[in-house]
Formats: sequence, C-alpha cells, structure tokens
Amino acid sequence: MGKQLNPLEKEFLIRTYRAKTDVKLADFCRMNDVSDASMRKWMKQYDEGGLEGLSRASELGEVLPEGVDRSEENYKREILKLRIENERLKKNYTVQKTEDGQTVFIRLSPKNSKS
Repeated sequence: MGKQLNPLEKEFLIRTYRAKTDVKLADFCRMNDVSDASMRKWMKQYDEGGLEGLSRASELGEVLPEGVDRSEENYKREILKLRIENERLKKNYTVQKTEDGQTVFIRLSPKNSKS
C-alpha cells in the first residue's frame, strides 16, 4: 500500500468517495492505493470524531500549526473559508477592501491571455 496519510488527506479521500455515489468502495480504494479495511476504519473514525477522530494527537500536531483552535466548529468555519477561496480562484477574481471599508470584487486577468 501507499505511504502513511495524514488526517487531512484521509478526510479528503472520505469526502471524495462520498461525493461519488456511483463508485464502489473497492474500486475507489484501488484507484487511490488504499485498502478497503483502512478506508472503512477511517470513515468510522471520521463519523465518530471528525478530523480529531482520524488522528492521533501526535499526527494532528504535525498537520496543524501551533495555537490552532481544534474545535469542530472552527474546522467547519475554516473548511468553508477555504472552499469559498477555492471557488473564487476558480472563477478568477479577487476580493479587496477599499479605503472606506467597502468589499469589491476585482477580475484577475487570465494567465494565458495574449494581451
């Protein structure tokens, strides 16, 4: 099997698998070089304890910077923030605050445009 995965990588695999309702677990595991048993164990740990459940304390310390709030609520907020950021980058715009505190959206020029 592949290398040791950290809790965030395990969570990503679980979310990806659950989003693909038409893919069998065995096929998904084979494509991602993980065992069915490991994947089942991770899903159970994740369902019971979220990201904390997927990690032993020592592992989580390696993934998260010092001083990070490890509450589930904080994880959810952070994931939402990153999803929004990801969508924004896909759509190629940036968000900035003007001097008077207004939020403005600024289109970024495409990287491959011939200008």
